Order: sequence, then structure tokens, then C-alpha cells
Amino acid sequence: MAATVASGSMNQYSTAVSGGTTPPDLFIRDVPDWTDKLERTDVPLQKMFGTAPAPDVPMLKAEWGWGSPDPYTTTLGASISSAGATTCTVATGTGVYFQIGDRILIDSEEIRVTGIASDTLTITRGFAGTTAATHNNGSTIIILGPAVVESADDADSPFTQGEVDYNYHQIMSFTWSLSKRADVTPTYEHRKGARANAELRKKMETTAPVRMELTYLLGQRAQGTSTTPSAMGGLRQSSYITTQTNLSSAAFTETNLMDAMQTVNNLVGSSLMPDTIVCSPFMARVISSWYNETRRTTASDNKIDVRFTEIETWFGPVKIVPHYLMSTVANSYVYIMNPEDFKRRPYASSTGWNTGNYATQGWKTRGFLRGDHTLIAERADARAVLYGGSTTAGDYAGLS
Repeated sequence: MAATVASGSMNQYSTAVSGGTTPPDLFIRDVPDWTDKLERTDVPLQKMFGTAPAPDVPMLKAEWGWGSPDPYTTTLGASISSAGATTCTVATGTGVYFQIGDRILIDSEEIRVTGIASDTLTITRGFAGTTAATHNNGSTIIILGPAVVESADDADSPFTQGEVDYNYHQIMSFTWSLSKRADVTPTYEHRKGARANAELRKKMETTAPVRMELTYLLGQRAQGTSTTPSAMGGLRQSSYITTQTNLSSAAFTETNLMDAMQTVNNLVGSSLMPDTIVCSPFMARVISSWYNETRRTTASDNKIDVRFTEIETWFGPVKIVPHYLMSTVANSYVYIMNPEDFKRRPYASSTGWNTGNYATQGWKTRGFLRGDHTLIAERADARAVLYGGSTTAGDYAGLS
């Protein structure tokens, strides 16, 4: 009796050919039919993400940036415990947000800034007829703008330099080696031989794209050294997504989704709002379950669509793209993004995917498929991720 082979494992006909011998199980017996493949190998992210041209000057680190407006909020770095206090401390590193003369609002009290020393502000309390009061550490500070005394010299205003993020390139190389005898011997999959060319097609059409897709989903960037490779970061790279929500094993709800979208809207406005949700098929079912109770049928209906593939929200429409690989590697993750903000970029014009054969001394073929790429992930503020939500159907009324 033939051994049962687990899905995704190497099959019994993958025995390596080495030492000038051809394993007997390579020869065809009597298997009348052979399906090319059963498991999925499509790559949704790569279909949605674009490709950027190679840089004029190749560099290991790919960088991108965006301008930043002058900030208008921060928080107290320590409590104001007295209504008569004439100084206050703001959150670490945010003293540069202010200029002398600024009016700031903490709770219901207006305060005027008269001096700045790092993160300590000298202040006039109860400004503009408000009442001085105590304020807790972490209270929000809203910067209203400067109130300048007539004929006074203008104070220097703060300014921002924008932000920069980056990714590293990653060399991917796939190789295969077949003796001439193994190349021409028919098998169940390749009844006319030519296995070297068939392996090339397999690596190009399925293996490399799926491995790249998994890197997009799970990769963390690494610079590399003389002995370790550099590696590209993907969606799991924390700086590539500003709005991140840990659901801490709770059920994923419509409120969670709308709160995340509202946060993004507060950051970037309507013109840059994300328009695509990428999630596991389970989470796509959860999203549809929120709205299935609104569907209506009549006695004459014999078919119903249980899918919702797009949601019209206060912050714009979002379409839902279920990703089968996420069922295994990121089942609880829900990404809200603009796919056009991501681009695959080669290290140089000559380092896109390329293939060929190595020179060999023996009667054999040793082929390769290789490329050197990175992922550009612009506009971190314009996307969100929710993760850690329950993946138990019983936690969702619409699924249980």
C-alpha cells in the first residue's frame, strides 16, 4: 500500500538524482491521469502592488519620505498640580512644537507660553478669562496659535523636516540540478521528459511568486553583514503602518473597523483614505456576517449571495479582498490599505527576475532563477492594521 503524503510535503517521486543513478521510481508505471496541481498558488498582493523602476544609482537601502505639517497637539509630560504653577512639562521631545506667545488649551484652561527651555514651558495661567486649574499627566495640549503683543519682536516659529522610512533589498535564488538521464526520463508529471524546463516554469510561475508573497506578508527588514544576507520588510514591518490596533483576542467588530478608518481619516483626510481591506477568508466572512441580517428574501427566491465585497463608509468605500495564505500565517490580521502605495523595486535595472543555466562539467543541467528586490511602502499614515482578534467562529453571532 502506498504511503499517505501530507498536503504540502515532498512527494515520493521527488527523490534526488545524484551519483550518476536514476532512482527506479522515476519510471512511469500505470497512473492514467495526472493533475498539474491542486493547491492554490495565486498571489493577490503582487497582483495589486505595482512595480517601480530601478534607481539611477543602486543602493542597499531603499528610502522614501514625506512632508509633515507643523504639529498642533501634544500631551503633558507631568501633571500641573497647582493652579498657581508658572511652568509645565510637555511630553519628551515635543518642546520644539511651541513658540513664545503660543496660546494652548489644556482641558478648559487657556495658557500662554512666555518661555521655552527644552520640554519645560514658562506659562501665564488662566489666559483669556479662563480659570487656572490642575491638570493630569498625559492631558492633551492643543496649540491654538501665537498671540503677539503689539510692536513686540516676532518669535521664531517651529518647523518640521518631514519623515523618512526605508527598506533593504533581498536576493532570492532558486536552483535545480538534473542529470541528462533524469531530464529526458518520462515521469507522471512530465511524460515527454524535459524536466529541467518544467522545473524552470514551476519556479517562475509558482514557487518564486508564492515565496515573495509570504515575504510581503511576514518579512522584517534586515541590513545584513558580510556573512548574513540583507532582507526586505513586508506588512509586518511596524513603521510601515501608523495605525495599529491589537484586539487582544476579542471578537473583531464593525466598530473596530470604523474606529481604525476614522483614525486614518484624521491623519490623512479623504483624498488618501485606504480603499482595500486584505484579510483571511475567515475575517472576510466575519465582515459579511455583520450585514447579512439586513438581507431579505421572498418565497420565490432560490439563490442568495452571502458575500459583501464592498462597504460604503463615512470615510469612503472599501472593497474586501480575502487572501488564502493569511488563513495559515496571519488569520487574525486585517489590513486596510491603498495597494498603489506599495511598489516592488529591483536593486538595479539588471537585477529583476532572471534565469539561465550554470556551466557544468558533467552531463547535467543546473538552472537558476534569481532576483534582487525590495518593497517600497509609502504613506504609512494612510493605512491601518487590526490584529489579534478572535478566530473562533463561536465568538461571532453571524457565524456560530
